[in-house]
Amino acid sequence: MPTTTHLSVPRATSPAALERLQPVGPSHDDVRRYSRARRNVLPRADHVTAVTGGWAHDVVLRSDAPVEVALWCPGDRPYPGLEATAARVTARAMRAHRISERVLARIQPEATAPALLSVVRLPRCEPARVVTGSALLVLVADGIEYAGNLGSLVRTADACAADALVLTRATARVTHPKVFAASRGTVLTTPVLTYATVAEAQAGLADAGFTTYVADPAGAMPYRSAGLGAGRTAVVVGSEGEGVSDEWGAGLTRVSIPMRGRADSLNVAASAAVLLFEARAALDEGDLG
Repeated sequence: MPTTTHLSVPRATSPAALERLQPVGPSHDDVRRYSRARRNVLPRADHVTAVTGGWAHDVVLRSDAPVEVALWCPGDRPYPGLEATAARVTARAMRAHRISERVLARIQPEATAPALLSVVRLPRCEPARVVTGSALLVLVADGIEYAGNLGSLVRTADACAADALVLTRATARVTHPKVFAASRGTVLTTPVLTYATVAEAQAGLADAGFTTYVADPAGAMPYRSAGLGAGRTAVVVGSEGEGVSDEWGAGLTRVSIPMRGRADSLNVAASAAVLLFEARAALDEGDLG
């Protein structure tokens, strides 16, 4: 964690406030923290991600996500739209600073000035507060290895108005910047729950009254016949390589998506979308959603 507590931006949303930001170098605690967040090497307990660019920060501003650190690199050319966004982000930030183009090149090599970078805290969600009560639709991602795939699953869960994304045996970290990018920022608003074991996830969903369906290309039951969305529904999808763990197999319905072409399966996000939209349609028709 950074040791500095200095707030170097006035609480104003005018672009003129950016001129009063104090410059910092590459060894500053907050610059180093951003760099570590971008490389996804901060401790998991920190639960923050690195955000860069105008559209990404517009998403942050539309959410309630706390901005821990903001770094502004003005460059030599005006960019009024980004400057306005930067002013609002730095006003929200706990700490904000100006950096040079040289520092920018060091910590975000592909970026060019003007540039806005930040460290943003992701929401923490407790299973007991999410999968109980009015929750009706949950996506479970088992053994997901790649951050891009995880981000696509978050976006898919959001698109289907799923109540949560549950992670089991996850290798990819939800804090990876690629998750933010692939989810188009919906990782800030989609509840993501992580269970220590498959058994705990199964028990939690069962106790909350969910019927769990496992996506399996070799499954005996086509998904249109499986009853997805007849009540509280959890859909389990697995990694691209190994699929769903056998731990999810006992006593659960395994469903398949019939392939009409030459491919033998869909990628994980596409499979999740097919199954979730099927369940969402049934929930809406049954007035459960």
